[in-house]
Amino acid sequence: MATGVYRENIQIEKAKLQEFIQNKEEWAVLIPGYLHHEFPSERNMIWVFQGDFGIIQKAVKVELKCKESNPNQVLFDLVGLSDPLNGDGYFEVTQNQDGTCQLEGNLTMKASGFLAGMMNPILEKFVPQLVEQLVQEMGIKASI
Repeated sequence: MATGVYRENIQIEKAKLQEFIQNKEEWAVLIPGYLHHEFPSERNMIWVFQGDFGIIQKAVKVELKCKESNPNQVLFDLVGLSDPLNGDGYFEVTQNQDGTCQLEGNLTMKASGFLAGMMNPILEKFVPQLVEQLVQEMGIKASI
């Protein structure tokens, strides 16, 4: 199972960062390789992005199903719609002692089915990079 965790300190008011992570519309466009997104329901979002999996590049469609959240955290499950990929993750805001905030992103993904043997080693490299880039972009956009 491929896992990526990334934390970034951001000079921002906690309430502003909390509001940002709760508004999926704000950060949906920041995923590396973003093509488009849609909201089939208030809690769920479908992301379509161009995945660069080493020698393979392909459009990947996943549904982000939000679980219970609080102002400091967004928890979700991922279900692959175009490929047999599943996973889960979260974004979490914490206040640092120095007044800055920390944004943490976590994502776990696993392929199943016929291509799992080929896809899982690729996801091991892809997922940590994806999380790092997404959290960095979220920090920049939230601070604007």
